[in-house]
Amino acid sequence: MMAGVDDCYTSARGCTATLGNFAKATFDAISKTYSYLTPDLWKETVFTKSPYLEFTDHLLKTHTRVSVQRTQAPAVATTWVFFFF
Repeated sequence: MMAGVDDCYTSARGCTATLGNFAKATFDAISKTYSYLTPDLWKETVFTKSPYLEFTDHLLKTHTRVSVQRTQAPAVATTWVFFFF
């Protein structure tokens, strides 16, 4: 017996196998609802900083800017798609 559930009544028309499946599905749905964790039951989550945020000062001190000059524009690939109906 689940806490808070005193009685569960289901009904269906048809063969007993259908009624049995319906009763099992109802019980399974109630069981899953019962085991659902609401936000007030969640554990406290401790978030860590990303490596970029944590080591920003170090990266600013040790980083040297490198300039690259391009002699020609990069090649642009062109793709054609044809649809025939």
